[in-house]
Amino acid sequence: METVHTLSLQIAITGEERQKAINLLQKSQLPVSDLDDDKLLYLLKESDRTIGTAGLEVMDDCGLLRSVSIIKQEQRKGYGKFLVDAMESYARESGITCLYLLTTAARDFFDKQGYCVIKREDAPEVIKQTSEFLSLCSSTAIVMKKRL
Repeated sequence: METVHTLSLQIAITGEERQKAINLLQKSQLPVSDLDDDKLLYLLKESDRTIGTAGLEVMDDCGLLRSVSIIKQEQRKGYGKFLVDAMESYARESGITCLYLLTTAARDFFDKQGYCVIKREDAPEVIKQTSEFLSLCSSTAIVMKKRL
């Protein structure tokens, strides 16, 4: 009999859950120094095992999608797409009409998810004022956006 795995996305609320997300992000070499309680972190779970994480900063009607990662051994199985789709759904329900992100390594993945590259100077001011935009991501990071 085949084992059925259940995927679920949950907000990392407790200190232990947030630490799980931060540990996974550190393994993926993604920025964590500004992850305070104002930044929503999500855990992607397969049954009871954490296999991915994502973050979302909400500013009026736009948001910054960040900290999207899947553990190495589970990459290329569709989990990243599941995670991004779920985050976009949550963003839409929250009144967000446009998501932005910065990436140095995942441009092709986000291209396939419908994000397009924009010039850094074309990002809205609220996105430009985030710590990720100002200092955490290299000035060579690509800025991408998607209308929801």
